[in-house]
Amino acid sequence: MDRNGYSDITREWLKKAESDFQYAKASFEAFDDFYSQICILCHDSAEKYLKAYIISLGMKTEKIHDLVTLHNQCIHGRGNDSELTDLREGCRILNRYYIPLKYPSHYPAVDETKAREALEAIEKIREVIRKKTKNLNEE
Repeated sequence: MDRNGYSDITREWLKKAESDFQYAKASFEAFDDFYSQICILCHDSAEKYLKAYIISLGMKTEKIHDLVTLHNQCIHGRGNDSELTDLREGCRILNRYYIPLKYPSHYPAVDETKAREALEAIEKIREVIRKKTKNLNEE
């Protein structure tokens, strides 16, 4: 696939990631509940941002939802990059929400504090990935 093909696919992933982020943020501001759904949207947004970055490097992304594994792919594809490395904790935080909140379990309910933590994690991931793919957003 040529560079433009990767750019187009990357932009699609970035657009979907941004949509999930904006919806999570708007929901947090508009409602005094739905914290589990907000956390899931934050996870989904992070997953899409990480996959967009992986694709922007010309690499194939796996069909997985594990943010730590996707983060490791980003690090592997880029080498020693402190901005990317700093995203590890946010990926771990968001990973905690995916399975327990999507499916019935005995996981405790998520409160406003946890939803805020999820939003802070995705905001950092979003900022770094958008910076690293900035040239694609301007094409």
